Amino acid sequence: MRSNRDEAARALYDERRKLLAGLMMSEAEPWEDLPEDVKERWRQKTESSGTQEGAREPRKHSEGQDH
Repeated sequence: MRSNRDEAARALYDERRKLLAGLMMSEAEPWEDLPEDVKERWRQKTESSGTQEGAREPRKHSEGQDH
């Protein structure tokens, strides 16, 4: 049985994997064929993107610039 963490990572991986064809890139390996350390990196990506989502507002062009 897969956890929500695994499902989120796989969904993100599959989404990005589908984009490769549009970028004329070679096909990525299926999720099942990835080494465990690579899967773990994808799991960490989904966790970090989930915690940062909405945490920062986009910076306006004039912010942080001295005139």
